[in-house]
Amino acid sequence: MVRRRLTQEERKKETRQLLLESAVEIFARFGFHGASVDKIAEHAGFSKGAVYAHFRSKEELFLAILEQQMQLHVDNILQVIDGQHSLSHFIETMDEYFLSVRQKNRTWSMLNMEFLLYAMREESIRRKWSDMITEAVQQISKAIEKLKSKENNDSALSADEIAWTILSLENGLAIFYYISEDCVPLHLYGKALQNLLRSPH
Repeated sequence: MVRRRLTQEERKKETRQLLLESAVEIFARFGFHGASVDKIAEHAGFSKGAVYAHFRSKEELFLAILEQQMQLHVDNILQVIDGQHSLSHFIETMDEYFLSVRQKNRTWSMLNMEFLLYAMREESIRRKWSDMITEAVQQISKAIEKLKSKENNDSALSADEIAWTILSLENGLAIFYYISEDCVPLHLYGKALQNLLRSPH
């Protein structure tokens, strides 16, 4: 079977994706500050110039990976929401999901913490990351609004506040889990969400 030749645009997309995949491995191995454009290019089998043809800086490359990872995470949450018929069932499923991905996300949590300190000192980077987070919250909020309307739920928090709470709890508990794994109560994430989202009497 003869393979169809890629168009210039397709080749460009393929190169960009290969660079992103290489960068994920290098960032995971060396951390944000320890990784270099040279290492990323070499690992991907490209020149340093190829990296700069797609990304203006190491920071922009990291933000592109971060955006991919965040969207993948949001898509997983949206999939969980889509399969539920009530807010309480969603919380139970999210608790299971949180436990299943917590260990897998360890490397990304470490990189996020490292990058967070950098972003707090670089206003332009902080703004870009903030925009990504806001977009993620909006997507989750819309899906939660639909779920709330299915059961006429009148929780103490708005859909937007629930979305922020989900991401905030997840990040905060993950940090403590990585530091004090044996001390963090197993189903605290689900229990905390359940109590926070309980309808006022």
